[in-house]
Amino acid sequence: MEIGATKAVQGRIKKTELETTGDTSLVFCWDTHLVKLKGRNVLLIVNASNRYAIAMTDIEVRNWNYYTLYIERVIRGIMQSMGYTPEQIQQYFKMSGEMVVTKTHGRKSVGGINRIVTCMEYYDKKLEKNTKYQWKLCEYLNGDICQPEGFDAYGYPPELFRLDMERIGLLPKRKPAKVIDLQAYKESTQ
Repeated sequence: MEIGATKAVQGRIKKTELETTGDTSLVFCWDTHLVKLKGRNVLLIVNASNRYAIAMTDIEVRNWNYYTLYIERVIRGIMQSMGYTPEQIQQYFKMSGEMVVTKTHGRKSVGGINRIVTCMEYYDKKLEKNTKYQWKLCEYLNGDICQPEGFDAYGYPPELFRLDMERIGLLPKRKPAKVIDLQAYKESTQ
């Protein structure tokens, strides 16, 4: 698994050399960015393939020292809250390989993070106190329709995350929806 770090995050983790991004599937790549919102530091953890965003606050110094372990725990916790079984989560991390800190995963991924930061400026609710996961902020950010790197159509990040999990085989593929051809329907009823 590749954890991309922006310059703001690199300053916190004090990592002098970052790995170069490899040929890892974007499903297993997460980019991180640190931003201020309402006077508090917010760590954004964004999937490079589907732009699913996680917003964290109150990051302690020890969490920066064990950055990859912290990110892994956060992603595991979010996947569990989304309804994935422990076996599915374990399989995801097994498929993703060893965790390495890299540079961010391309212009489109960084553009998605910039879009998220812009959306955060319009977030009018208060951040929850004494809470690491900012659930309401995450819901707000993941409610923004987008067309991230891993997709050729627009969608909402939670749905795109699910499609990614179907693509890699963690979830069974759903049957396609039946689409009614309106023109053929009109002709057959006349």
